[in-house]
Amino acid sequence: ERVFFPLINEGFKILDEGYATRPSDVDIVYIFGYSFPTSKGGPMFFAENFVGLPRLLERLKVYAAQAKERYSKNPHYLPVDYFEPSPLLEECVAKQGMRLPPGQSLIETVLAQRRAARGPASKL
Repeated sequence: ERVFFPLINEGFKILDEGYATRPSDVDIVYIFGYSFPTSKGGPMFFAENFVGLPRLLERLKVYAAQAKERYSKNPHYLPVDYFEPSPLLEECVAKQGMRLPPGQSLIETVLAQRRAARGPASKL
């Protein structure tokens, strides 16, 4: 958990910041670029289908609290934020029970809703 969950959280942050458009893009990068186990289907697929997003969020919050406590005791440590849950992950957990379009994951659906609410991509 302490290895994979921050990695998955970083995938959520990448999607949230717009560096990738689909969870499968993140999965492909981690599988072929970082040798994420192919049997798990990529970190985003693994999180949604095997771990469960509520469990992921709950464990990240626990680890974030532990990291803050541990690193606040020593002034020489830099702040650790890789356990801080992504806003996208929190939103996905909040919308956990919603109906999904056929063939679409919860993460894709939440991202599509966010993009539709923002309006056009161009700011010209």
